[in-house]
Amino acid sequence: MGYKFQWSATLGSFIICILAHLYHVPNSENISQMNRVRLLSASMKIIKFIGFVSETVGLSSKWLIQRNCAILLLKSKPTEVNTNLKIDNMIIEGVPVRFYYPINSIDSRFKLLPAVIYYHGGALYRGSIGESFRIFRYSNDIVNLETHHPITRELAVQTDFIVISVEYLLAPEHPFPVGLDDCTKVTKHILDIDNANKFNIDPTRVAIAGDSVGGNFAAVIATRLTNKNMAKNIPRLQILIYHEVQFFDFMLPSSIGDDILVNNHMTIEQKKQYRPYVDWSLIPSKYRQIYKEPINDNIDGDANLMKNTQQILEPDLSPLLVENEKLSKLPATYVLTVDHDQFRDEGFIYVVHVKSNGVHVTHRHFEKTFHGSLTFLEGIFKLEIAHETLTDIVHYLKDYL
Repeated sequence: MGYKFQWSATLGSFIICILAHLYHVPNSENISQMNRVRLLSASMKIIKFIGFVSETVGLSSKWLIQRNCAILLLKSKPTEVNTNLKIDNMIIEGVPVRFYYPINSIDSRFKLLPAVIYYHGGALYRGSIGESFRIFRYSNDIVNLETHHPITRELAVQTDFIVISVEYLLAPEHPFPVGLDDCTKVTKHILDIDNANKFNIDPTRVAIAGDSVGGNFAAVIATRLTNKNMAKNIPRLQILIYHEVQFFDFMLPSSIGDDILVNNHMTIEQKKQYRPYVDWSLIPSKYRQIYKEPINDNIDGDANLMKNTQQILEPDLSPLLVENEKLSKLPATYVLTVDHDQFRDEGFIYVVHVKSNGVHVTHRHFEKTFHGSLTFLEGIFKLEIAHETLTDIVHYLKDYL
């Protein structure tokens, strides 16, 4: 009897610990619709665990498991066909893209419209432009991806602009910079006057936009196009949604969480070179409560680590780490940051640097939400704050594009 009770108590304690882990959301003060967010967080933890187990026993890569599970997590029930929107799938420069045409605005074949080119987020290894879009370039034929279709669809519906969503190749099958180069090729093609006219697009009224790593792509592409004469026209706006812009300092207050990285991937000279670009004093004071002087800035990093990580300091990955002269050429910029995000602080720093170089910057900060929340416009985890942030982006586009 005593043995059975001890076994039951141990099992019960183990189950309680698992449930507590799934229920707990760290640093979750003031998040709106918290109960729904807890369920979302628990689902993501389970997905990560499934991926870990699958890779450990040799069934599949954890990245592929997480990618496919994300499809199920973000899958929404089919929406009614919007008769005011025409959707075309096509290939540009070898890259699948999806065009959203507002029918009311293209009633005349001679009318040129503003356009938004959108690069989806997903940490380079997941995410896609829309439902029922077969991606022939993947050996495993991923289908029915719906992670970002609601965002781009609603942008087109609410702005009456043309929206182009880019289905770039994902890691780990296609390592960086393949995805970035896909997005760059599509953007250059659309900005070409002759090509733009074929699509009913005004090449002088094109915005580039993206969330998370897609926002990083947008910032990098804006820098590329404005400084390397890669296109005859340049984007009028860049829309950066909770994006990462630097891989120099991993110890910003918003990054300090489960894993504390100690910036051990650079030489002393590099730390001195890049520290002015990532200045903690530019972060709002209420987020600097755990601020300390940069750790290890006077110590060389690990030689092997430095050898394998130098690429992450290049402008194509860290668009914040570029000279002021290049920043000054950027188009008008919209930056959206959220409170619960490891990239929050670099968003604040990017805003200050770009604005100080004469660029018109609009910065919106949402305190009650988290990184990735915009993708929950629909489905079982639908969030009101996602619609609030999307509305703000729509207003900016209407005002400035």
